[in-house]
Amino acid sequence: MRTHSSSRRRRTAVAAALVAAVAVTATGCGSGTSGGNAKNGDKPFIALSNGFIGNGWRQTMIAKFEAAATKAQNDGLIGKFKVVNAPGENSATEQVAQIKSLLLQKPDALLIDPASPTALKPVIQQACDAGIKVVVFDSAIDAPCAHVLLNSFKDWATAAAEPLVQGIGGKGTVIVSRGVVGSQPEEEMYQTTQEILAKNPEVKVAATVNGMCDGAKAQQAVLGVLSSVPKVDGVIGCGDGYGVAQAFTTAGKPIPAVTFETNGRALKYWQDSKLDNGSVAVMSDPGQSVAALWEAIDLLDGKDIPKELTFPIVLVEQKDVAAWAGVLKPDEYAAWPWTQELFRQQVEAVKSGGAPVQPPIPTAAG
Repeated sequence: MRTHSSSRRRRTAVAAALVAAVAVTATGCGSGTSGGNAKNGDKPFIALSNGFIGNGWRQTMIAKFEAAATKAQNDGLIGKFKVVNAPGENSATEQVAQIKSLLLQKPDALLIDPASPTALKPVIQQACDAGIKVVVFDSAIDAPCAHVLLNSFKDWATAAAEPLVQGIGGKGTVIVSRGVVGSQPEEEMYQTTQEILAKNPEVKVAATVNGMCDGAKAQQAVLGVLSSVPKVDGVIGCGDGYGVAQAFTTAGKPIPAVTFETNGRALKYWQDSKLDNGSVAVMSDPGQSVAALWEAIDLLDGKDIPKELTFPIVLVEQKDVAAWAGVLKPDEYAAWPWTQELFRQQVEAVKSGGAPVQPPIPTAAG
C-alpha cells in the first residue's frame, strides 16, 4: 500500500493557507468514528461532499456510502470518513464553501457529487494541488485532475423515453418532467429526450415541468398543468412516476405511461396496479457513491484506474418489478451492490471495452 506521508505534508501547507480565508462550518455532517483505533491510525481519511440532499435518491446514496464506509473502516481499509451535505437547492456556491471547509480537515481522498459541472473547478484543483485524490461521481466535471465515475445519462434518458413512446404507439400527447435543472446530468438527459421526441413527430409535448427527479415535487408540478391539458398519453420523467400517478388520480384522470422512480414504494405500486402500458422504472445508481469509495481506496493504493469510468444505470423492467419490490424499503432506491471485487471487475471491463458488469439484484433490503 502506498504511504500517505508526503501528500499529508502538502495538505498541511495548503490547509494553513486556507485557514485565513475560510471560516465555513459544513452542515449535515455524518462521520465514521476514528475512536483511537490503533489499527486505523495510518489508514486514509475519506470525505464526501454532496451538493444536494433534497430527494430520496440522494438520501439513499448517502446511506449506501455510510454503510459501506463503516464496513471499510471496521475492516481496516480506511481510518475514518465524513459526509457533508450542502444546504439549499443544488447551490454550487454553498458546495464550494463546504469543500473548502473539508480541505482544512486534510482528507486523503475527497468524493464529490457536484452541484455544477464547471463552478467547482478551482476548488477541485486546490484539492488536487494539496495531494488529495478527488473522485467526482454522478456527473461529468470540468476539472482535469479529478477522476470521474458516472452512469450513462444518455442511457437513462433513452430507457425512460423510448419504451414510453413505443408504449403509446408512437403518437399522442406527453408531458416532460425534468430533473435537477442546471446540473450536467439533467442537461444531457433533456437533450437526449428532445432528440427522441424529434424522431417521433406525432408525439406532441403539451407541457414541460420541473419535477426534480422527486415524486412529491413532480406530483405538485404535474397537477398544476393537468387542468390545461385535456388528454395525456404519457409523462416522460427521470424517476418520478409514483408522484405523477398520484397527480392523475387526484385529478380524476386515467394514469398514463410514466417513468417510475426505482424506490420500494413506487415499485410496489407498479406491481400492485398491474400497469402494462409502456411504463418503466429507471434511474441512475445511488450505489455510485460506494463504487467511488472503492475507487478512492484503490487510487490511494496506487492502482491504475482510467480517469473516467462509466457504470451501469438501474433499469427495472416489468419482469423484475417483483424482485426489486421485495427487497426495498418504501423510501429506499434500487442500488447495485458494488463490492470491491465487482468494482474492480467493472474497471477491467472499461479498460478492455468489454460488456459492463451486471451486479445481481440484492436478495435482502439494506
